[in-house]
Amino acid sequence: MLSDGKEQDRRHSTRSHLRRYLRVFDGSSSRVIGHVTEITTQGLMLVSKESLSIHEEYRLRMKPGESISESGELIFRATCKWCRKDTGSPQFIAGFLVHDLSDRGRETIEKLVAEFGVLGQ
Repeated sequence: MLSDGKEQDRRHSTRSHLRRYLRVFDGSSSRVIGHVTEITTQGLMLVSKESLSIHEEYRLRMKPGESISESGELIFRATCKWCRKDTGSPQFIAGFLVHDLSDRGRETIEKLVAEFGVLGQ
């Protein structure tokens, strides 16, 4: 289900655009869901080749590398809040709300943003 693109921006934290290509996988398989374009400890935006289901909870996995995370990966739950077709592209853009992020997960995202992030809006 695609949103109409008129949803109100409800973010309360400063977004960081990543200068690094970081793929996001389905947490239960090796299927690539998309790649991160913006991230905070509260949510993320990603670009995907397929439309993602709004209001569906996903188990997501990222591999930021051992320099960012001791295990080399981060697994967390997030709900897709919106998804729309990217203008002038065959891809889709989706926004996710992160749930119950562990302290280690929070540290991993903060480290990722500190090393590869560019502050956004």
